[in-house]
Amino acid sequence: MGKDKIDLRILKTRKAIKEAFLTLIQTKGYERITIQDIADEAMINRNTFYLHYVDKPDLMENLCHESIEKLNVCFNLGIKEQDIHAIDKEMFISSLNEMFKAIEANIVFFRTMLSQYDQSNFSTHLKEALKKFILSGIGDHNPKMKVGLEYMISGLVGVICMWILDSEHLAVEEVIEHLSEIHFNNVLDLLENI
Repeated sequence: MGKDKIDLRILKTRKAIKEAFLTLIQTKGYERITIQDIADEAMINRNTFYLHYVDKPDLMENLCHESIEKLNVCFNLGIKEQDIHAIDKEMFISSLNEMFKAIEANIVFFRTMLSQYDQSNFSTHLKEALKKFILSGIGDHNPKMKVGLEYMISGLVGVICMWILDSEHLAVEEVIEHLSEIHFNNVLDLLENI
């Protein structure tokens, strides 16, 4: 066994802690949850919790980071500075599709964060992660690009949040189609300024 392989017991414990935490947020609200509540719900010892997380904010930060990293992997346009102008509408739609699939696979987490935790805080996490990811692919940017990118990412995050909270009534295919119609030409316009 390699050193990088994580023990299955650790994965099961973290999963139990995450599920317990999400359940408790939905029933008690974030502020009223104690570490003992999480330990009881996950059927673990308090000390076991502390082997994995420093405190409740650390658990929240880890869960947000983990979920947003999954989105960044999915929202990979394959952007490299040398082929940045090669992005086409199919690539853009494919990336949006993969991102929404990742959100759908973890919909309980995202819906809980947006409806029970602090919507503006989680939206900011999501926005900053997408911005960081996109900027890592295109390098330095001028003020015009900075404004355009902020505008597009804010809109994208707003639509993602709207869909998460109302996914039963909004077909993901329609949302992706509308987003691609709205944003693809804006993306091309921004890329011309690089």
